[in-house]
Amino acid sequence: MMTSEPVLQDSFNDTIRALVQALDLHEPGEAGHSERVSVYATATGHELGMSYDDLIDLRRAAALHDIGKISVNPTTLRKLGDLSEEELEELRSHALMAMRIVESFEWLRPTVPMIRHHHERWDGEGYPDGLAGDQIPLGARIIGACEAFDVLLTGSPWRHAVDDDEALAELRRCAGAQFDPDVVAAFAKVQPLIQPVGN
Repeated sequence: MMTSEPVLQDSFNDTIRALVQALDLHEPGEAGHSERVSVYATATGHELGMSYDDLIDLRRAAALHDIGKISVNPTTLRKLGDLSEEELEELRSHALMAMRIVESFEWLRPTVPMIRHHHERWDGEGYPDGLAGDQIPLGARIIGACEAFDVLLTGSPWRHAVDDDEALAELRRCAGAQFDPDVVAAFAKVQPLIQPVGN
């Protein structure tokens, strides 16, 4: 019996939800982060003219961009203050660990470059490969900006939360250095239209 397309898509979505739930259990303070980033990223990609198939891959990549944090010690994730060099390296490894998790699923392989490079910077000062500008996959550039916006809104152990206007101002301030200016401009257009996703 052939599996119908809707059933197959449901199976794919269930797999992604299960992986995200596992991450939320490992890092409960960030529950909902992946879902919010996937909504922001998909809207931004649409504004930038990405195709339907590319938007599906982008949404999946955004949902799974932090799945590698499952391999990071929770104490490191929640530590207040400066991280040691060893702890910083452990935290930075999450992009590569996420890549290794998702590349085992053939249907998720298009997400691998976006996940691997979502912490690269427009100016080339990011990680893991120090890519710059258009060398960074568009999806990764989108996820990086959308993730930063959500972290600014929700806060972290080392930074207090800010409101939408302050978060957007910070993205604009960092456009051309940390973020792709075109991505920030597209996000700024769609962000007011996005319905809040529950925390």
